[in-house]
Amino acid sequence: MLFKEIIGNNSVKKQLIEAVRNNRISHAQLFSGKSGSAKLALALAYAQFLNCENRTAVDSCGICSSCLKFNNLSHPDLHLVIPVLKTKEVQKPVSDHFIGQWRDFITNNYYESLNGWIDSFGTENKSGQQGTIYKDEANNIHKKLSLKNYEAEYRVVLIWMPERMNLEVSNKLLKLFEEPPKGTIFLLVTENTNQLLPTIISRLQTIKVPDFTAEDIVNHFGDQALSLEKAKQLRNLTNSDLGKITQILEDKEGELDLFSDFSVWMRLTYKMDVQGISKWVDNLSLNGRKQQNLFLSYAIKMVRECLIYNFASDSLLKTNENEFAFLTKFSPFIHEENSVMITEKLEESIKAINRNANAKILFFELSLQMVKFLRLKRKFAIK
Repeated sequence: MLFKEIIGNNSVKKQLIEAVRNNRISHAQLFSGKSGSAKLALALAYAQFLNCENRTAVDSCGICSSCLKFNNLSHPDLHLVIPVLKTKEVQKPVSDHFIGQWRDFITNNYYESLNGWIDSFGTENKSGQQGTIYKDEANNIHKKLSLKNYEAEYRVVLIWMPERMNLEVSNKLLKLFEEPPKGTIFLLVTENTNQLLPTIISRLQTIKVPDFTAEDIVNHFGDQALSLEKAKQLRNLTNSDLGKITQILEDKEGELDLFSDFSVWMRLTYKMDVQGISKWVDNLSLNGRKQQNLFLSYAIKMVRECLIYNFASDSLLKTNENEFAFLTKFSPFIHEENSVMITEKLEESIKAINRNANAKILFFELSLQMVKFLRLKRKFAIK
């Protein structure tokens, strides 16, 4: 992974590059960012830059022996630690048992989430495990670090989602984080620093990775594939999660006009246009479950934006121009008397869709419920 392949995050890139050039390399670093941010990509680009044989002033060369190995995550001095599951075949799991599967998973989309990784196990995960870094992993790390570096100047131990380490692992690694063997760098990539022990955080240099902007997302996919307005809509819907946005576009869900579907639906329900609702339901039911769930998630997001518009500062809104113009007129119909009921009904509908409910029946019944909810009177005036 090259720094230039990662969109945005210029200040973080500059910080990492200058640390290497000035020989101020921290032996244990924590890359912290939301799901779908560039935290893992930056950590991998940094690891590659550290060991590049012909690095430039701003990036790895990308063609030396070290870069080629880092690029496909096969360098012998890159040790990957990931949350894993207990399966029939593996009762004492460590990352090495699953690392080939993880490499394929993550190199397909460097912005993937832990949930996506766990979901990739499919029916192997019948017990609903969430992924854990078990005690045997700590023993494995100690064993590997007792040996000399294979060929690189810096041996890199990258721990993806360290918040999934159980207490025993965390305690066993404390000393290593504080005083790793010479030539060893720990890179931890987390989505939730609050779940890490304070004693671990105190031993790490924290690098906060910002969210992607809408402009970043357009640059990533190209303006021919994604307009700025659509990028803003998807960014707001996914909370800037580039992994989810990638999946939406790959599944052709990005071709849906969520705003148009939602605004039309609200107008039809408010007018109690049963014939129009019926046609709208017929059209939406033609979409697959993923698209229907995406629409319902978008509806929940728009309800939330209405409440923010009504009761908080407009600066907190996450809307594009079309959505904002719609909210100014629609928000009075979403208030403290009906917002919870609407949200709960939408969430129930998502669960029903996941249980293979009949889409036509579900969305028609949901529409009739929305007719009732939108006509509830509010007790207090809204701006």
